Amino acid sequence: MRWLGLSLALLALLGVAYLFLPKGHSFYGTRLMQPKPVDFALQGPGDPVRLADFQDKVVLLFFGYVHCPDVCPTTLLALKRAYEKLSPKEQERVQVVFVSVDPERDPPEVADRYAKAFHPRFLGLSGSPEAIREVAQGFGVYYQKTQYRGPGEYLVDHTATTFVVQGGKLVLLFSPDKVEATDKVVADLRALL
Repeated sequence: MRWLGLSLALLALLGVAYLFLPKGHSFYGTRLMQPKPVDFALQGPGDPVRLADFQDKVVLLFFGYVHCPDVCPTTLLALKRAYEKLSPKEQERVQVVFVSVDPERDPPEVADRYAKAFHPRFLGLSGSPEAIREVAQGFGVYYQKTQYRGPGEYLVDHTATTFVVQGGKLVLLFSPDKVEATDKVVADLRALL
C-alpha cells in the first residue's frame, strides 16, 4: 500500500512538472506530418537553378506571374515583410523563390527582376512551358489562362499557396490569408531555423 501511495505521489509530481515544461512551437501554417521530397531545375536570370542548391536554407516558394493584378504582389509584399523581420543571420538561411507560371511573357530575366523588385535577395525563375508544367504538377499547383483578349493580353488563374521547403522536403504551407500574418509567419520560420 505504501508503494502505491508513493507511486501515485510520484505520478502527480511528474504531471505537475509536465505542465511547466517548455512547449514546442505550434505552427500557424499547415505543417505536413509526412514531408514530401521535392526538387526541380528551372532557369534563373543567368544559369539554371536547382531547388537542391538551397538544401541548407528554408525556401519560401511561390508560383505566380508578373502581370498578376492582385494575389502575386500582395503575397510577395507579405513575404518581404516577414523576411525583413528576420535578423541578418536568419535571412542568410532563408530564400524566397518566385516561379512564373506565365513563361510566354515572363522569361527568366523578367521573373527575376519582378522578384527582386520586392527584395534584392529574392529570386525569380522561369523556363519552358513544359518545365513549368512539370514543376507545378509536382507541387499540385493549378494554373490556366483566363480572360484571353489576344496574344499577351490575358490573366492567369493560379494556386496562391506559399510552399515552405527545408532540407529538400516540403514541410509547411501558407494559404494566401495566412501569409499576411507577418509575425506568425516569422515565428514559424524561426521554429524551422
